[in-house]
Amino acid sequence: MSNPIERSSPRSGQQIAERHPTREEIELRAYQIYVERGSAQGNDLEDWLQAESELIENYGKTGQTAKATGVKVHAMVA
Repeated sequence: MSNPIERSSPRSGQQIAERHPTREEIELRAYQIYVERGSAQGNDLEDWLQAESELIENYGKTGQTAKATGVKVHAMVA
């Protein structure tokens, strides 16, 4: 009877760190988009989706953590 052969899965060798933007990163970028549009209200969802899309694209291109610029968020007004 033969010994079982250990097979390594593609993930067992070199693992690729797949990172996605955090809620805080998306929130910050969405706020930046809101400010860039002149703080006009009513586009919360569009701003969020645009921010999420931009950050995901940025992560895909760099393979590293995408950091939003240093805009401080005090509170988002709905």
